Amino acid sequence: MQKLLTLSYALFIVVSCGKSPEKNYATLPVEIFSSGGIDREYNLYIPPSAKKNSALVFMLHGHGSTNTIIMNYSQMNSVADEFGFAVCYPQGSKYTKGSVHAKKGTTFWNAGYDIQKNETVDDLEFLTSLARYLQKEHGFDPEKTFSAGMSNGGDMSYLLGCQAPNVFKAIAPITGCMMGWIYDSCDQNQPLPVFQVHGTADNTTYYDGDENNRDQWGAYMGVEKTIDLWVKRNQCKSVVIDTLPDKNPKDGSIVISHKYIDGLNGNQVWFYKIINGDHEWPPGWPERSGNGDLDTSTEIWKFFSQDMKNRGVL
Repeated sequence: MQKLLTLSYALFIVVSCGKSPEKNYATLPVEIFSSGGIDREYNLYIPPSAKKNSALVFMLHGHGSTNTIIMNYSQMNSVADEFGFAVCYPQGSKYTKGSVHAKKGTTFWNAGYDIQKNETVDDLEFLTSLARYLQKEHGFDPEKTFSAGMSNGGDMSYLLGCQAPNVFKAIAPITGCMMGWIYDSCDQNQPLPVFQVHGTADNTTYYDGDENNRDQWGAYMGVEKTIDLWVKRNQCKSVVIDTLPDKNPKDGSIVISHKYIDGLNGNQVWFYKIINGDHEWPPGWPERSGNGDLDTSTEIWKFFSQDMKNRGVL
């Protein structure tokens, strides 16, 4: 069920390191979609350049963040303007039980963390149902629907990739991980293109994972083990490794890209390894910090576009 609120969020200009001020988009209305008996919020951006049957990209914010924050730092709307696709920014829920996160009003996606064991909100159902609704309501092509996310939003994208590949045709987790239970239960016979960006010095979602659950959020796999799973799952036969130009030597990091190609149905896996990179969405978050060599949002769209070309739906 769809309802439109008169409330709106103001969007602010974001200035990224080494870049001119980004375009400030008009205020987007807060829209409501009912899922599991709960009214859930989202923003939808449809640029003038979008045509009927255009692609739809879901952007999932991080733990404790909001949909407008990821809208600002990712500047995905600017990419959508250029290439003519729609962007949906769903809003996660707030913790409802008596935890420190509930007291702080922290927002989250229910990716099955140990700290979420008492939470009953079904984000898998919410996001898949919302995607189907938007496809029907706005004429977005079901073969061109994708999910990208930061941190907890990246973890949720992995869950979507494993349990809803019929809805989300490729995923792009940024600083995300595969929880151990998702890794173990994921259908090994279902190929799916995956794009990943991760820093080797990430102190939030560890590059080497936390399979022993020392931080008590739940066991999760290391980045390279996760990428290996998807490379094998897609049966990629070749890899192209490249070092991106170091545009800002002062940021102390470099980016090495690994593009695994020639997979089933032309599927690919792209992994951008940021040497000395932290928990970041390059180049816009954290603001004025982090790696300046990678335009993450543009690369995500290039990856989704490549997938659509491989499947003959672009």
